[in-house]
Amino acid sequence: MVSLMLANPSADVRTDNVATYVDSTRIRKLWVGVTGMLHASWLIGRRRVDVLHVHLAHGGSVVRKAVPMAVARRMGIPVVVHAHSYDFAGWYGRLPRPARGFVRHALAADHWLVLGTGLAAEYADRLGLDRRDVTVLYNPVRLPEVAAPQQDNGTVRIVTLGRLGQRKGSFDLIRAVAALPEGVRDRVTVTMCGDGDVDEARAAVRSEGLEKVITVAGWTSPQECADILSRAQIFALPSYSEGLPMALLEAMSHGLAPVCTPVGSIGEAITDGVDGVLVRPGDVPALTEALRNLVEDGDSRRRISAAARVKAAEFDIDAWYSRLDGIWREAGNRRE
Repeated sequence: MVSLMLANPSADVRTDNVATYVDSTRIRKLWVGVTGMLHASWLIGRRRVDVLHVHLAHGGSVVRKAVPMAVARRMGIPVVVHAHSYDFAGWYGRLPRPARGFVRHALAADHWLVLGTGLAAEYADRLGLDRRDVTVLYNPVRLPEVAAPQQDNGTVRIVTLGRLGQRKGSFDLIRAVAALPEGVRDRVTVTMCGDGDVDEARAAVRSEGLEKVITVAGWTSPQECADILSRAQIFALPSYSEGLPMALLEAMSHGLAPVCTPVGSIGEAITDGVDGVLVRPGDVPALTEALRNLVEDGDSRRRISAAARVKAAEFDIDAWYSRLDGIWREAGNRRE
């Protein structure tokens, strides 16, 4: 998301990024967090910023963003909060009352961007936001010129992208593949890309005896991911909690048939049986059946994949840039 914003094509918009988090050692995380907060606050205090755009998760992310947001409010700099958390409401609800009061004060902003209509209501309710200050801005995607091939050639390739682990349903996917009838399982290959619980996923694959079926590739570069998607037919992401996964939109843009769970804003991107298949989180038998149907029924898979690519066009990145620029300008105009 940050990379897309830094690549904003608008001639009169310049975006700079100040990192406050890095996935590294505890000392490195602390160093980046503290120096990032101080650097962002310095830029704001020197009025080198017209709009502060904050990417927000939950937990430590709130603390790291609280200081520059406070400086921005003091300096009269507009603040736009872009919420990406997969469990903000749950995290907020578990806080003691005094901490919830701190969060509401610390996150006071001119405008909020969220990833779906359900999340808009959720954030407005928890933080007491004016719904007019909350905008649904779905994640964007750029459609490849050519869709992935969906013809039957003896092998159906399934891929999952994202941080591997329990929350993403990675182990459910492994169990679902293991439960496929042998004749169906012999027709599929599965590639699991992402960081996180890579070693645990590989151990689960070995435990199920699926080394010849499932490849746990671990972290892969954006170009490698695009190449894998361009040769696959099915995208599986049986998550337990999400916002609106970029990986899902990328897979749909390539014309893969998605099998997902209706968590976060996924249900706003996929209509079950039309441009994807939705199963309940944790329902491994339903996940197995969904994969089996798409592998065995090539016509259904091709119909869903074509519809998924059409749906992905609704998340076009050029329209996203235009809306984002408008939001920044409107926020700036409010303070003039």
